[in-house]
Amino acid sequence: MLPKPAAVPTLVPQGKTFVRATGAPIDFDAVAAALGVAGHGADLHQRLAARFARPVAVRAFADRVEATAAALKALGVREGGVCVVSALADPETLAGVAAAGLKAWLVDVDPFSAMFDTGHLRERLPDAPGPLEAIVPAAAHGRAPDMRAWAAFRAETGLPILVDAAGAFDVVIAAPVPVLVGLPAGSGVFVACEDATPINAIDAAPFSGDDGLAAWPGLRQRLCGTAQQLRVLLLDSGVGFQPGWGMSWISQTCALSLPTDDAGAVAWKLQAAGVPASCSVRDRSLATDDTPTADHLAASTVVITLDPNLDIEGLDRLCDALRDAVA
Repeated sequence: MLPKPAAVPTLVPQGKTFVRATGAPIDFDAVAAALGVAGHGADLHQRLAARFARPVAVRAFADRVEATAAALKALGVREGGVCVVSALADPETLAGVAAAGLKAWLVDVDPFSAMFDTGHLRERLPDAPGPLEAIVPAAAHGRAPDMRAWAAFRAETGLPILVDAAGAFDVVIAAPVPVLVGLPAGSGVFVACEDATPINAIDAAPFSGDDGLAAWPGLRQRLCGTAQQLRVLLLDSGVGFQPGWGMSWISQTCALSLPTDDAGAVAWKLQAAGVPASCSVRDRSLATDDTPTADHLAASTVVITLDPNLDIEGLDRLCDALRDAVA
């Protein structure tokens, strides 16, 4: 049984001031609403920039594909060139690269992080199928990319780098190179970098609507609680989780490592049981390097979307469906 969270004093509005209500857990949604009424929901870019460890320039955009293409163009890429992309990149990343006029070249990933390994990438760059214009490393299902390593690799190669961390809102707090991150409300993205020049040059439709920043602490708390319960319930299932997911970091996508290479069949069974699930589908028309690791990970990883409001009965049904699908 998981330990109950300790009671933490919360702030309760009383007139125009706040008083402590001891013994009650924090109601993050109520705090978010109170902050919005007080006018603290304004200036999205300043609130996003405040998340970073160093000063950054930030702009938010409505569409991920358009923002990816516009950010690459702002970095000075030339149409017709090659963009190095993770072999596990999702369709939106590939669509953004294509919209920038670049040809994607899929390169293998590290077996433990499911992301680019700069040592392997360094060896493969001379074999690119054309003139290199950019590199787009992708964060794996919300896991943290090594931003400082990419800054060093940019300095070494001279190639523009745009890190695609669309699902990594919880962990991206550094931007020595441009990084694209999804907003927590589920729509819209922002691009951040310590160098304001490429950020200011991005030409894409700005974001408007609910960004989800004020509600994020409450959503994060619920996601982490649900993730930890899921880990306990699936201890004997034979599936594995990304290191630290639900404990040191969280995303709403849950990447499950299967004991067999039949992710497509498992995803289909989960969908038939009403569980939102998917697996990697490779576009064989794209230029591809040798990718044995990515091929194995694609065949043995199924991704489900975690509902932060699942109760224990809902989690039991989810786990039963997953065990049946794996069996």
